[in-house]
Amino acid sequence: MMKKKLHVVYKTHLDIGFTDLAEKVIDQYLYEFIPNALALGEQIPEKFTWTTGSWLIDFYLNHPDVTETNKTRMRQAIKQGTICWHGLPATIHTELMDGELMDYATSISHGLDAEFGKKTIASKMTDIPGHTISMVPYLAKAGIDYLHIGVNASSAIPKVPIMFVWKAVDGSDVIIHYAPDYGEVFEREDWPDALYFAHSHDNMGPPKSVEEVETLFATLEKEYPDYEIIPSSLDAFAQAILPYKETLPVIEEEIGDSWIHGIASDPKKIAEYKALLRLRTKWLETGQLTRDSQAYKDLSSQLLLVAEHTWGANGNVYLPEYRNYYPLEDFEAARKKDLVEFNHNRLTMDFSDLMSYVSTDIDWESMADRRRYSLYEQSWQEQRDYIEKGIALLPEALQKEARAYLASEKEIPVIKTTTTIMPGKQYDFGNVSFVIGTTGGMSRLIIDGYSLIEEGKTFGGLSYERFDFHDYSNFFVDYSRLTRWTTSWAMGDFGRRGIEIYSDVRHEIHQPSIIKAGMILDDQTAQISLDLAYSDEEVKKWGVPKKNTLVYLINLEEKTIDLSYKWEEKQANRLPEGYWLETSILVSNPTRWVMQKMNYPVNPSNVLENGNRNMHVLSDEGMRYTGYEGRFDLITKDAPLVSLGRRTLLKFDNQLPNLNDGIFVNLFNNVWGTNFAAWYEGDMTYHVRFKWETNEIMS
Repeated sequence: MMKKKLHVVYKTHLDIGFTDLAEKVIDQYLYEFIPNALALGEQIPEKFTWTTGSWLIDFYLNHPDVTETNKTRMRQAIKQGTICWHGLPATIHTELMDGELMDYATSISHGLDAEFGKKTIASKMTDIPGHTISMVPYLAKAGIDYLHIGVNASSAIPKVPIMFVWKAVDGSDVIIHYAPDYGEVFEREDWPDALYFAHSHDNMGPPKSVEEVETLFATLEKEYPDYEIIPSSLDAFAQAILPYKETLPVIEEEIGDSWIHGIASDPKKIAEYKALLRLRTKWLETGQLTRDSQAYKDLSSQLLLVAEHTWGANGNVYLPEYRNYYPLEDFEAARKKDLVEFNHNRLTMDFSDLMSYVSTDIDWESMADRRRYSLYEQSWQEQRDYIEKGIALLPEALQKEARAYLASEKEIPVIKTTTTIMPGKQYDFGNVSFVIGTTGGMSRLIIDGYSLIEEGKTFGGLSYERFDFHDYSNFFVDYSRLTRWTTSWAMGDFGRRGIEIYSDVRHEIHQPSIIKAGMILDDQTAQISLDLAYSDEEVKKWGVPKKNTLVYLINLEEKTIDLSYKWEEKQANRLPEGYWLETSILVSNPTRWVMQKMNYPVNPSNVLENGNRNMHVLSDEGMRYTGYEGRFDLITKDAPLVSLGRRTLLKFDNQLPNLNDGIFVNLFNNVWGTNFAAWYEGDMTYHVRFKWETNEIMS
């Protein structure tokens, strides 16, 4: 009787950062991990094959500091099959990408395939629990038949079969294979091939020795006597299971990314990233940039690093200080002091000391001088630097255009001479009537007789939300898979350890008030300028922006309302907080709203359980409603993260949203406890557009 095959796939989870500064992590791969993997493949090719994302192989082969000897060894290992890449460059927040960037992501594998005579059909992403179904057409177009998703060990797993066919709106499909951790054994009794993931965790690299590989193979031979144990690749496993594709269940629902709220922790980076995506599209259309040019590849490579899922260092390691959250003066004093110091005496430890003791090894000597506020902040800055690096690699003319465009996007219209308007009073302008509420949002908007704002909702309303220990407790109950093995790090990663001790820190929502309001009218446009302010107490205690300017531009000819918001002098605040811009629009059938993700339509009501039903990142097309009233478009240029039905940070109750209950653009949040920026300070500008095309209805 012929034995079945157990495909042993060696892989490590690549974080371009997190365990150290990104630059140091990359060096570790270039000068330690990859040479070690090459050596293992040379010594025991019959038992070892190492798989990585395509970006790392391409980066290695093109890096000027890698010796020609090692590049030759890499090419030989690829030919021999001891080094493999899969079809994606790394783990990516896919819905943060546009289609053009996704095509670039898969082109890296295509380039390697062409160079080495391979045909890659399998791909892998790890950590992030879910992705958007809009990536499926791009994977299918790239010839990728199989995607393995290994979920972070403490995150909610989407309610999906272990293996299924994910079918997109255009009819394309891909086999999706889920695991509750980075990778696990997969076998089916009637299938002749099984998969064993020898998967190391965050930047831990390949096996340390030949003996480690030999020991694993010996163990597997005992545990799986009916199988031939072979070193393998995801491609080989995918090829083996393709004949069984027709037996798999088909899923047509969106999953989404339940980590996606982290992208709003760095609003300037996201705004500039989105701007560069728009510019790159324009340059391709005008011929200023071509896909086969080095400038296109250089810019796309840096933009890809923005979308990669690592946005900063591990908070449990680099800032395990669970005090000095509040008041702001204590936080600023700690930043100034910089170095985090621990109480090593168990007899005198207070609650904050114990949290540090649980979170990390406080006696870790090599880290003693590296646990600094400044180093933690540096880990975010090097991620922001991808934007400037991408611009600097462009031809000079495009550099100038890019910098000018980014500067212009930070501005809002300046209205000098205005007629004072009164909050609460209705103003009629052509076929548009509106009321500005006391907090700056439109509390009434009537266009062509259609009333578009429900009582209690606003279009343009600003708010500041603060979170407390109870919010995190409820979130952990609903979202996290806490175990004795994960709790020590997960409570820090997904929570905000230490805020329990502050009685003043409780869940609250604040709104600013109008201090000055003016308007200018001409035949086709109305310009409304509002100066708003939070209370002095809120500025002092919570560091909310001192100055807030909101401008509406109503254009009857273009049938648009352009909303621009600029905050100034926001202070850094380590406490968990969120800033919102409400853009609620009342419609007759809210299930008719459709979002655009990666330039494909996604219905927000068609998201499966334990996917992200609450928050989504929109493409530049935004979201569109079509109903008997006509067509409405909502486009958010700089802050692509929207929360549907309500403000849903730290909510994971699996409720499908009613979009008539509200649409909220998340301008900033820092509710993550690791990886993403933990505070933000300075100025920020946002632009949102509402566009209408109404139908005339018989009375």
